[in-house]
Amino acid sequence: MMVSRTMLAGVLLLGGTGALALDLGNMTAAVSAARSPLQSVNKSLADQQVRDGQFEFKVGKAEFAPGNEKRIKGLLKVLTDHSNALKVAFPKYHVTAIGHTDADGTAAANQKLSLARATKVCSELKAKGLTVPCKPVGVGASQPLVAPEKSAADKQRNRRVLVQVAR
Repeated sequence: MMVSRTMLAGVLLLGGTGALALDLGNMTAAVSAARSPLQSVNKSLADQQVRDGQFEFKVGKAEFAPGNEKRIKGLLKVLTDHSNALKVAFPKYHVTAIGHTDADGTAAANQKLSLARATKVCSELKAKGLTVPCKPVGVGASQPLVAPEKSAADKQRNRRVLVQVAR
């Protein structure tokens, strides 16, 4: 006998005098629908960060180099444009800034620097109008985009702060 997905999804939970049918297909659709605002916003944030480029910092410091104003404004626009949908889907959502470094220096120094840079991005977003919490995270050089780093351009690609939304 062949069992279809619908038959498997029709799990009966017996309790008392009645039975409740649980449709796993509908549950999957509901979970996907609930995640879609988050995925949509994070895709828009990633696209914005690609268009504007990575945040730039002074070498070895958590101080912005000139030219980051457009990056902050672009991210704030995406977050503002999606804020109502996010509030409905996830009333307690927050922004996360994830700092990364290149492989130069010690792991401890890179961890500290990546956290300081993520904190700087959160501070700037808040100063320019972000109204939800922003949580900085530092991962140092543990998640490189390019490895091994063979050029200054490789190092630059690994030095980044990514802004995302989380619930």
